[in-house]
Amino acid sequence: MSGLETAIRNALARSERANAEVRARIYQSARNALEAGLRKQEINDPETIATQRHRLEATIHQIEAEERAELHAVAAHEVRVEPVVETRPEPVLRAERDVRPEPTIDAEPRAEERQPAGASDLGAMRPERADGFAKSSKATTSAAGAAAASQASDFRPERVAKARRRRGRLFSFLLVVATLIAAFGALAWWVQTSGLLDALQDGDGSNPPATVSGEDFSGEDPLKKALDTQSRFSADWRAVFAPADTAKLSAGSAGRFEAVSTNEGPAVRITSTNPDRDGAVLVEVAPDVLGEMGGKTSTVALTVQSVSGKPVQVSVECDFGSMGGCGRHRFTISERTDILFQVEFEGSLSPSEPGHLLVNSDITGADASVNLYAVRILPGE
Repeated sequence: MSGLETAIRNALARSERANAEVRARIYQSARNALEAGLRKQEINDPETIATQRHRLEATIHQIEAEERAELHAVAAHEVRVEPVVETRPEPVLRAERDVRPEPTIDAEPRAEERQPAGASDLGAMRPERADGFAKSSKATTSAAGAAAASQASDFRPERVAKARRRRGRLFSFLLVVATLIAAFGALAWWVQTSGLLDALQDGDGSNPPATVSGEDFSGEDPLKKALDTQSRFSADWRAVFAPADTAKLSAGSAGRFEAVSTNEGPAVRITSTNPDRDGAVLVEVAPDVLGEMGGKTSTVALTVQSVSGKPVQVSVECDFGSMGGCGRHRFTISERTDILFQVEFEGSLSPSEPGHLLVNSDITGADASVNLYAVRILPGE
């Protein structure tokens, strides 16, 4: 504490100590220096901190009382100096009288001024506030001590702020890893459900290249105009298959079918356990219908529905004997819907053998089943 007292007195000696605001800033700088020293020395005991603060306040009040007493004594003995005015006699000339203004000499009052100091001896302390020492009063050393004791009784120690704990790096690392795993999982799910990989597996060297599309016909496609406003097929459509015509169906080694009754009416349930042709069910197309399709662009429509109600990827191929095939068409279905695609054959042919439509209920190999309600063909013109 003696070091702070010395620093305060040195700072007052080198500053404009007659100004109460300057003194107040110096005192506040001393308080700040004390708090900084306690934190630097890691002193957290409330009693020790309170004792140091009380001692500093008593020292400040004692110094302030001495400063005010000294200022009062200087003011009592200060003598005001009156200005002295000197006069000169007017000069007299022979011809005329020259009148000149009487010069005056202003004497400035003498006053002793102390030069303010450029920097105080309190080191890094900077004054930041004034505590109201500008009020003039005749204070004594005993009065200063009583004020310090009064402030000591009202003092409440401040709580030492605790440093916040930094969040561990392990939690941040785990959060980043979890985000990356979720992103890669979503990407893998999209690739699996979109059928992107299945497009590379469709067909082999012996089959025509597959024609792939999400929905061959949608919206205002011209093929939809073949249906009337009630979403029913017109009389121009040739019925190729109905649920009662199970004799027109045949299955490969990895496919099977059975007649069922659903809420939508009678249907044939098709189940494919192999995404290749072995898992397909063959729908017979009569030779007379094939003859009408020769040299024209015809439309094929199948009414199907997913048994589970979830999206299923269905494929349809053509094997029309001497007329050839139509490639492989893939559709994604869930509710009952009509899937349509076009076929075109060059030349007018009259085949004598029936052709077949190959229907695979799940080209992803998940053994999903679909209900087949009808197959129709609209010959071209």
